[in-house]
Amino acid sequence: MAPWRPVISANWGAPLFIGCGVPMSSETYLPSRADGPTYGFFSIRSYLLLLIAAILVPMLALAAVLAWQYGAASRRTIEAQRLDVANNLTNLIDREIGAMAGFLSGLSISPRFQAGEPYIVRVITNVARERGFQTLAVYDRTGQLMFVSPSDDQAMLASAERAGVAEVVGGRKVFVSDLQASATAKPGLFFISVPVVVDGRVAFVLSGGVEPQRLQGLFAEAGLRDEWGAGITDRTGVIVARSRQPEVYVGHPAQQPMVDAALGSQPSGLFDVVSREGIEVKNSFQRSALTGWTAGVAVPASVVNARLWTTALILTAVGLCFTLLSLLLASLIASRITRAVYQIGQAVVAFATGDVVPLPTKTLTELRDVLRVIEATAAMGRGRAFLQR
Repeated sequence: MAPWRPVISANWGAPLFIGCGVPMSSETYLPSRADGPTYGFFSIRSYLLLLIAAILVPMLALAAVLAWQYGAASRRTIEAQRLDVANNLTNLIDREIGAMAGFLSGLSISPRFQAGEPYIVRVITNVARERGFQTLAVYDRTGQLMFVSPSDDQAMLASAERAGVAEVVGGRKVFVSDLQASATAKPGLFFISVPVVVDGRVAFVLSGGVEPQRLQGLFAEAGLRDEWGAGITDRTGVIVARSRQPEVYVGHPAQQPMVDAALGSQPSGLFDVVSREGIEVKNSFQRSALTGWTAGVAVPASVVNARLWTTALILTAVGLCFTLLSLLLASLIASRITRAVYQIGQAVVAFATGDVVPLPTKTLTELRDVLRVIEATAAMGRGRAFLQR
């Protein structure tokens, strides 16, 4: 007859056989589920993964918040930079117009010019052309044209009203007109007018017509970047200068948001629009105090958001790498713990069957202590059995 050996079923729901093949109910041998401990559905690996997720998720969330703040700070920096460029443009416009107005003011105080001496007028006209003036005109206080140079092309002149004769006679030191269409000068001219003072009162108004190409060099001087765009509009929203394709757009109305900015009362501001080239851009504008013209700077939205997307991609890549590495380490650790628990199960089965309890050479420190206790308990059980014999 075979020796008595208990057999423990690994299935909780199956009958439990112990002794000489006599079936016993699990309810009579083991505690019922209602009275015994309850068991969860998660494995050791699942708990480790949850632990890693509990650590990684807040860290990744914090990194995402920091990345968002960095991107927002970068956008604010670009926003400040485009406002600076727009402000630089208005300052350069004022400087350029002020220099040309100063030249006209210098002419206006020349007695020989005031007297209309032909030689002096011819010399002054040549010097004015070298300074960028295409035409010179003198109006009296009522707006009557007194002198024009060149004398054979009056089609280039602006009317006294558009040349600001009334404003200059009223006390204004410098008047700058909007861009005026001309039959002989494409896309037109703008006029700078200054008073001619005789015996302490404004006797005449000297006005000079300038081509808008004169202002094209201001964009590079203002610090405009290659991927940015900029333009200058007069008080009616007509484009006076443009950094891109000026030969196509100068003399034509700007886009409606820029026209609204030129006609509005705000000295500066921001707006978003799709450019004529079909690019979504973020605009800033600044109004010149001297001319009343408006300088606008457009930055592509892709440039504004570039640092945010770059940071987001880097964060995603780093987070993915850390997550995969953490999952790999969790799997390795879980496998190690699972093997140790399986060794304990083998030792328990050996103890229950009376066999020698196997003690692995390598396992976790805590579980090794448990295995030693099981081994000692099994040895004590064998000793009692021997004494009972």
